[in-house]
Amino acid sequence: IQQNPFTKEYGFYGVMGVDEFHMMVNNNCFVNYLGKKSMEFTLKVIEEMRTSAPEKLKEVENKTQFTVTELADWKEMAEKTALPKDPATGIYDQHDGYSTLPYIDINTIPITDFPLYHNWSYDRIYRTSMIKQADVLMMLFLYSQDFSKESKKVNYEYYEPRCIHESSLSPSVHSIVASEIGMHEEAYKFFQFATRLDLDDYNRNTNEGLHTTSIAAAWLNIVYGFGGMRSDREVLLFNPSIPKVWNSYSFRIIYKDSILIVSIDKTSVNFKIDGSSVVDINVYGRNYEINSTGLTLNIPVEFLA
Repeated sequence: IQQNPFTKEYGFYGVMGVDEFHMMVNNNCFVNYLGKKSMEFTLKVIEEMRTSAPEKLKEVENKTQFTVTELADWKEMAEKTALPKDPATGIYDQHDGYSTLPYIDINTIPITDFPLYHNWSYDRIYRTSMIKQADVLMMLFLYSQDFSKESKKVNYEYYEPRCIHESSLSPSVHSIVASEIGMHEEAYKFFQFATRLDLDDYNRNTNEGLHTTSIAAAWLNIVYGFGGMRSDREVLLFNPSIPKVWNSYSFRIIYKDSILIVSIDKTSVNFKIDGSSVVDINVYGRNYEINSTGLTLNIPVEFLA
């Protein structure tokens, strides 16, 4: 991590973010945010250890030889991490200079050109704003509660037309974000893309092997997308919706050593604990205690496709 002498902000230089179509870039937004959150987490854990595990902290200090001065440096770096963003539009720049790259209409690329890495030279791929997979949108998903719905909407609308989805990890992330901002039909189309990627050979490369990561992403798509679950804070948050063509769906997760069963149908959502424990969750903006008796809520109209 380095400091820009002009802006006094900190960032990572000569990196590749999630998007593999742009390499050796400066201040990739997602990479910088990961660095920022890592430093914040480290500082928080050290502070907790001072009171709850001072002997363990002393062992870490002796092993790593870090100093109090370093802690102050990490705090300053985290507070002054560069996150390229247009203040007028609210769009995060994927990396320094990304917004100045030539735009290419990805819908005009002939199907016979796929997969692009077989048919285009790398310098042709790298010199436009076309991206391989969700990058800024991945940041907005993984750290969801740090960003507003408005921020997700404006960035989704900007980056979706620029994403070619040549990665099996990408369609599900777009589906999850689309579901959150109320674009339910588009969310379901991306879910179909993710689940049928190999069956329909969308990217014309299934002969090279199956995209097993896409199946894992499809599970995320159901739970975090349609189920509306977010796990980036202390309490699990849910904003469930249901695709038009589905009658119901359900899933189970282990949460605080308990099995939480979530069932959604056309009009309602039910949460229930399999066992005798009680857990706290947040559903549609309100906090609830869930036990074996269960809780049933109507799905608000804005969450119906």
